[in-house]
Amino acid sequence: MKLITETTYNISTKKDDKSLFIEGIFSTAEERNRNGRIYSKKILEREVDKLRENISNKSSLGELEHPASNTITLERAAILIEDLVWEGNHVMGKAKVLSTPCGQIVKSLIEDGARIGISSRGLGTVNEKTNYVNEDFNLICWDIVSTPSNRGSWVNGVLESMDFDSSNQEKLIEQAKKEHQKKIFQVIDQISKNL
Repeated sequence: MKLITETTYNISTKKDDKSLFIEGIFSTAEERNRNGRIYSKKILEREVDKLRENISNKSSLGELEHPASNTITLERAAILIEDLVWEGNHVMGKAKVLSTPCGQIVKSLIEDGARIGISSRGLGTVNEKTNYVNEDFNLICWDIVSTPSNRGSWVNGVLESMDFDSSNQEKLIEQAKKEHQKKIFQVIDQISKNL
């Protein structure tokens, strides 16, 4: 069995007063992706249904970039999947960006305007003649990545429930820059402690 990863980019983000979320197309069925693979809707539906219990338990985590492993490492956790729904052949998802070191990197990238994507990770085989993923496929999670294979899974920043007083704009921008710089140094410090 082989580790299979797929990536999408048409994702937006939302932020309430405490949390940052990403939303959008997490996976697509019945369409050839950039890796040349096709997922049948039947198999993706089965795998999404299997993950619903983890979602309700708040244990459906994703990492920053795909590791070479089929296990989720808590120290690399960046997102918590909160919802998955079908819209046609698209798996639409919502995930909370975590306050972990990897989540903070994701948050900083989004806030700085970087274009990042989301990508499925699973184990299985592919039919060499049709390029369809076989019945033995087991979806593990979705990870945040720089280069997705699913054409529709980019992550973009959208703020929700945020008030902005333009009369105080310069002061707020300066304060935001200081906070952002402080968080970057905290993440770098945390990463260096874990090395």
